[in-house]
Amino acid sequence: MKKTADTGHFTPLTLRGLHTAALLAGVVLFAISTTSQAQTVTAEPLPDVANITYDANGRIIEQPTAPTATPVLNTATIPLSDDMGGLRTGPAESDRATREGRENLPEGSVDGRPRAPFEADPFEPQGLRAGSFILRPSLDQGIRATSNADNSASGSSGVLSETALRLNARSDWASHLATLDATGIFEKNLSGQYVSNPRGQIDAALRLDMSDDTRLNFGLGYSINREDASDPNGISAARTRPLVHNLSAQAGVERDIGKIFARAVARVNNTRYGNAKLFNGDQLDQSDRNNTYVSMTLRGGFEVSAIIRPFAEVEVGRRIYQNDNGLDRNATQLGLRTGLQINSGEKLNGEFSVGYIGARSEDDRLRDTGGLSLDAAMNWSPQRGTDVQFGLRTYLDSSPDIGGNSSILYLANINVTRMIRADLSLNARLDASVRDNRDGSGTDYGMGAEAGATYWFNRFFGVDGKLRHEFIKSDVASRDYQSNSVYLGVKLRR
Repeated sequence: MKKTADTGHFTPLTLRGLHTAALLAGVVLFAISTTSQAQTVTAEPLPDVANITYDANGRIIEQPTAPTATPVLNTATIPLSDDMGGLRTGPAESDRATREGRENLPEGSVDGRPRAPFEADPFEPQGLRAGSFILRPSLDQGIRATSNADNSASGSSGVLSETALRLNARSDWASHLATLDATGIFEKNLSGQYVSNPRGQIDAALRLDMSDDTRLNFGLGYSINREDASDPNGISAARTRPLVHNLSAQAGVERDIGKIFARAVARVNNTRYGNAKLFNGDQLDQSDRNNTYVSMTLRGGFEVSAIIRPFAEVEVGRRIYQNDNGLDRNATQLGLRTGLQINSGEKLNGEFSVGYIGARSEDDRLRDTGGLSLDAAMNWSPQRGTDVQFGLRTYLDSSPDIGGNSSILYLANINVTRMIRADLSLNARLDASVRDNRDGSGTDYGMGAEAGATYWFNRFFGVDGKLRHEFIKSDVASRDYQSNSVYLGVKLRR
């Protein structure tokens, strides 16, 4: 016999209250669980408690059917995966790719099943916080065995200990940006030919965002290295080549006006040469090669699309020598270039240009130099885990002496990195150089090829190995050399 619940009946009233409370609690728990997981939230209507029918023991035997719930997307709490440099992907990756306009999307699973949950990369360095800066220090220590220790025509084999210290610092500000990159490489002979080749570089940059359309840029830099044995203006008879110190500073402004953009940069570069040590123990003063280059570069262009921005650039500079040596060796330098800036996100970005570069000395007895200018800096990611970097630079080497070698030097390099797994990467590098000599000694060609791998045991410690072959072919015997080397070492980073 069916009995309809009566509010005046004590026992059915109590059981009905318990069941109603249980239903309400279930609805609340379901809503909390759904919200905390940031998934699709279902708006569940409350049951019609007034029309629920119970039996004699208080069990529900009839209840109206609730209307179908309408799904509501709670976009405020969708979790965003951390940007791990494209090394790992997860369920939030597709959404992030849509927001950022990414084209090289991760491929879905073959069988159509959901991907594994996103995991933070266990091999990504975390860095150290120092105030409002993030510091990322690293140390590389290894052994290099080579057939030509100093990359010279007379070089011989040797085994060297190599230590490389690096520090990257980057500001963590809401606006503006400050960066610091420092590298020091130290070599010590373990056996074979003696080598003394300290190398170091430090670059600091500051960007001030004056508005959405205007930015001020400042930079300071210093580098030290041993002069190359293949330098045509070097001392071929030197036992130890001179150290070259380079100090630079720059300041510039960038401005966007609608689809038109403009940039002006002023630079000062001071180059100083140490003494060359001869085989008889004497030292040869090289200070007459010290010089300062001051330049102004103006660039203007327009935005054809969000990806392509053509530009034209003019550079006017003045090279001033410390000593005259009876000559007016100061020279005026001019550069004219046109090119494209490309930005399609992480898929492809960078710029390239082509034009003319030349220098004219004040003294008519000194040789003028000029020719084709080629410059490029491009980044390409054909697929996730593969990164390709291409660089091309043109340098004007104007001799400060009568009968010296004025030349134009072209340097190009390609770096390819392939992430096999999160803890294993393969890398390859190809270098090429062409020196167009204007003293009648022909053209020098250089090539270098390198292949290696890095394996990380954890985010702090890894091992690194690489093989390298390089050479320069020249009609001048003192510039011609070839070298083979193998390197094995460990990497520490924080």
